[in-house]
Amino acid sequence: MKSKSIKHGPNRFKMYLKAAGKGYEVGFLSGSKSLFVGNFVNAAEAQTWFVMMGKEFSRFSKKFWAKPLKANAFYYKFITNNLYKHYYDYLDKCFGKYTRSYHKEFNRDVKVYNRLKKDWPHKDIHYSRKVA
Repeated sequence: MKSKSIKHGPNRFKMYLKAAGKGYEVGFLSGSKSLFVGNFVNAAEAQTWFVMMGKEFSRFSKKFWAKPLKANAFYYKFITNNLYKHYYDYLDKCFGKYTRSYHKEFNRDVKVYNRLKKDWPHKDIHYSRKVA
């Protein structure tokens, strides 16, 4: 488990990265209250998001200062929404990478298939045809 404590105004927060089942969990806490939890399958992606989450909170805290304790509920919701927004943006980048690689592999396989298909005798090709 990896964790990092952050003091922001009167508030103290804790970021953590830990193994959870066959994957990894990255979270953001205020005391015992969970403000953000994200799950990952790959350790490298979880580690990257852990670092990015720290940077995003640092940017957020510089732009939106913590007010006195009477506005904590709103501020916590504000932090949560900000972290989830950046989390899903990060996931879109990760999934886009996987989508691109699968499209690339599929297109490569189609080219190989078409090249191999030229050498096949036509009588051995089986396909379904609509019967009139």
